[in-house]
Amino acid sequence: MTLTSPNRGYPLERLEGNSGSMSYWSSLFTRVADRLGDLRTAVQSAHDLPGVGRAVTAVRTDASDLSGLLPADIAEAQLLAGVMQRYADAFDAHAKPANDLIDDIETAHAEWSRLNLAADHAGRAAMSAAYGDDQDKIDDTNDAVTEAIGDRDAAKEALDALWTQYEGYYGDWDTAYAAALSELAGGGGTVLTNEARDLLDALLAATSPEDIYRLWLENPELQQEIIDSHPEIIGNLDGIPWDVRATVNAARLDELLETEPEGPHRDELEAIVRALNAGGTPPPNLISFDPDGSEQVTAAIAYGDLTTASEINTLIPGMKGNVEDLLSWGESAKALNESVGPGSATVVWFGYDTPELLEEPDMARSEDGAAALRSYLLAVRALSPEADVNVIAHSYGSTTAALAIGSQPDGLGVTSFIAVGSAGFPNDPTVVENLTNGKPPQIYATISEDDAVARVGRATAPGHPVSPERLPGTTVFDSDGGVDASGGSLPSATGHDALGPGAYLEPGSESFYNVSEIIQTGQPGTERGGEGSTQGFWDANNWWISDEYALIDF
Repeated sequence: MTLTSPNRGYPLERLEGNSGSMSYWSSLFTRVADRLGDLRTAVQSAHDLPGVGRAVTAVRTDASDLSGLLPADIAEAQLLAGVMQRYADAFDAHAKPANDLIDDIETAHAEWSRLNLAADHAGRAAMSAAYGDDQDKIDDTNDAVTEAIGDRDAAKEALDALWTQYEGYYGDWDTAYAAALSELAGGGGTVLTNEARDLLDALLAATSPEDIYRLWLENPELQQEIIDSHPEIIGNLDGIPWDVRATVNAARLDELLETEPEGPHRDELEAIVRALNAGGTPPPNLISFDPDGSEQVTAAIAYGDLTTASEINTLIPGMKGNVEDLLSWGESAKALNESVGPGSATVVWFGYDTPELLEEPDMARSEDGAAALRSYLLAVRALSPEADVNVIAHSYGSTTAALAIGSQPDGLGVTSFIAVGSAGFPNDPTVVENLTNGKPPQIYATISEDDAVARVGRATAPGHPVSPERLPGTTVFDSDGGVDASGGSLPSATGHDALGPGAYLEPGSESFYNVSEIIQTGQPGTERGGEGSTQGFWDANNWWISDEYALIDF
């Protein structure tokens, strides 16, 4: 479990950065600004070129046009140079000392934990001795308690002192980071009026999507100015209305495709276009789009009207998922809306870098993804406070979702959390407590009897080994085949896949049917092990010596 500071809740994490690299880039931007300044001087000379005639007039005209463009470019290069250097200085002054304290804090925390346990043991020994008649033993154990408590308290004071130093450095670094972001946001591109820049600063400094939504609605006269200046911010800022974000992101996507060369990046952009062009009523909306903020292109597409929906569902992919799968996920989303009925809207959320196979046992991808998912879910609640919010997460996506939803006792306002083929929930007592405290969300889970991947994932991942099916209060539903309310056959999930024949979220499957029924009624639609249910590989008593799987060859 990640340690957090006692007063301000800062995580004990290594702050990544390289001040030398930042300073290098700052110097390059300074050189760019200088060269552009030289160019401006040359342009001004050309503007004063003596003579008459068409050629001279054309040169003067071109010089005049260029002269109007250069000041903004020079200012932007100077801004980037200054921000990079100031942030490099802040990293050296604050982040590096914070990083240097990490080992000391971990050692001090371990020492305090050891002494705290020793004090507890000494106290128990003293209590036990107090029931006897041996006064010497009573005195000795009391002295031992006093000494143990003194050692423990001294260790706590030392730990608290280290935490105080860490919080100071981390807080100063956090402030410097926010200032750099704000300065970049306000300084690049189109020059903003003072009022618009103040609003943008306030939006970026807001502590919740609810505050962002309020600020946005209070300043309609400044909205278009900020959109035109910083579409990349507005299109991804949780709390901005969905229709505004969708319009901005679609325009950015079109602009990028006009210049993006052939290659993997263009393939991802074109995959998003295919998903948007696949149709639907209303048409799909690109509610988030970040082509270069992560290792993968991240995006989220909404199917249905999020503004009026009474059921807002979010599909979260797992390991190896990426935006090139959006078209298939979109078909599943549309089928879910049709199955649930009027008032349903479903978001396919590719808002994080999903792990590759070797990264799956680790929590790093889920920790990054959980922060983004948490912000998105808070935005859903802020913009649609009356809607039921249902999260349907597959594989490692359920790990990420559990970390986000379990970060708060109120579950971020989620109504139902449905895990299919889960790779395991985080082994974090706080997260588990928040998910099982008797408050929403209600947890639902299924794992196919033919899904070995999920089981192996849990067994080999120290960070997320918790089986959601075994958590108190979880409603477990079947995915091994059954019949619907009309007696129709519902195929089983025959492996770990989310989409495609034999997959958890394939329309028409038992798992998909149960997800739809849970959203509509709060209960699965089929009985576990009921009619149509088939025995899977993991049902077999001798699966571990199975000839078919040959895990052990006799």
